[in-house]
Parts: sequence; C-alpha cells; structure tokens
Amino acid sequence: MTTQQETALITGSTSGIGKRIAEHFLKQGWKVAICSRNPEHVNKTVTEFEATYGDAVIGFPYDVADMESVKALAAKVHDVYGSIRILVANAGLNSTYGPFQYLTPDQVIADTNLVIGTNLVGIMNSISAVLPYMITQGYGRIITLSGGGAARPITNMAIYSASKGGVVAFSRCLALELKEQQADIKINILQPGMQRTGLTDHVNVVAGWRNAESVRKEADLVLEYLGGDLDFMARKVIPYALPDCKANGKVIMGFSIRRLLKGVSKLKKMQKKAAKTT
Repeated sequence: MTTQQETALITGSTSGIGKRIAEHFLKQGWKVAICSRNPEHVNKTVTEFEATYGDAVIGFPYDVADMESVKALAAKVHDVYGSIRILVANAGLNSTYGPFQYLTPDQVIADTNLVIGTNLVGIMNSISAVLPYMITQGYGRIITLSGGGAARPITNMAIYSASKGGVVAFSRCLALELKEQQADIKINILQPGMQRTGLTDHVNVVAGWRNAESVRKEADLVLEYLGGDLDFMARKVIPYALPDCKANGKVIMGFSIRRLLKGVSKLKKMQKKAAKTT
C-alpha cells in the first residue's frame, strides 16, 4: 500500500502538537481524521484544512476519557475511510502548575481525575478502540505522547508528570505484546520537548503559592530559549507512521538536542543578567 492510501486518526488535533502533525500528514497526501472535545473547534479546523486538502480531512467531536465516545469515533472514522492505519494518541492537558503540597485533597482528586483521565486513560481508551481494526487488517502504526517529567523528574507538575510517565510505561509494555502478534503493528512514543502551545500559554498557577503573573513571565522566558520547533517535531513523526518503520517501543525525540543546549546556555546568561539588575 502506498502512502497516498494512508489513513490516520489523530486525537486532540484542533490545536498545538496534534494539529501540526495532522497538517504534515495531510501534506504527505494521507487522509486524516481530526477530533477534539469541542465541536466548534473541530468544525473550524476541518474547514481550515479543507481549503487546501479538500476531502482528505474529516472531523468529529469526542471525549477521549469516555470509552463509548472513543469507540463511536473509531467506528465513524473506519466507516468513512475503510481503515485506520495510523493512530496518534495526542490528546492531553494539564490542570494546575505548582507544588503538590499546595493542592487540597479535593483538588488532588479533581486534578487526578481530569489529567490522568485524559492523558493516560484517554490514550488507553483510544488504543483499545482502534486496535481491533488494526488486528483485523493486519497492520497499524501507533504513536503515543510522552511529556515533561516522564523521562526525568521536574518540579511543580507532579500529577501531569505521573500521567506522562504512565504513558511511556504502558506503551513499552504494549510494544512487547505487539511483538507476539502476527499483525504488523508497531507502537512508539513521541517526546515532544517544550513546545509553545495552548498548554503552555495558559498556565493555571496553584492558589496560595506564588504570584501567577511572575510564574507566567518565567515560563514565557524559558519557552523563548528552550521551546522547540513544532514543524521539526511533526516531521520527526513521519518515519514512525510509515509501513517500513521497524521501531517498536522507541522514544522519538521531537526536538533538537543541539538547539536545546544552545538555548540552555543563552537562558542561563539571561537569568544571571537579570539577577544582577535586581
């Protein structure tokens, strides 16, 4: 099968990382299903892409944390395209930024249900709904989304990091299981690095910790120097969605190490300069 016949479902694809990956898939000549929880955002994104890519793009609203919603989504996409050869399980969010100790027990419950329910359970739901189609067709490429704190500990994002660490562990375990399948199904994990998206532009600072505006300014400064390139990241995904991909259970580095190291050096210089003037 040629790449012109590839069919992809990308969750959380009306903005940020998911939208940019969708755009690069469409540039490859692939058929892409756009989806997110907000019907208005889905319609807007589909209309935007249709102007360039015509009927190669479709879209449906859904809730990744609701298994019945995800099953219905997968069935609709399969009905339209006749296959789902690629799944990018991208949908993700964060609730609050700040030390865990500042969260009340009720906030911990709420944040856990929302963040882990979307970032980890949502990925499990998406794969569970799509995998039967891939097994039946004997082929599939799955890409899951890792994130901050999954590879190394970071402060102030404990629940989010737990969800992304879970994604990596789940994906690697599933990769071992898929090796036992006769079907050619591979799963790999995208580590996007720091990217400027809606997730980073709207930081919800935990109450009672620090001044929210100062935290947002610091985050903006870090992104200025350490933020990655969305197009670079999206291009890195393409080889892992192709039929000749042999990798299984691999972490895909969606950012340039050289660029990151240069950014770290520049950021330290700026921070030293700022410290001298205060």
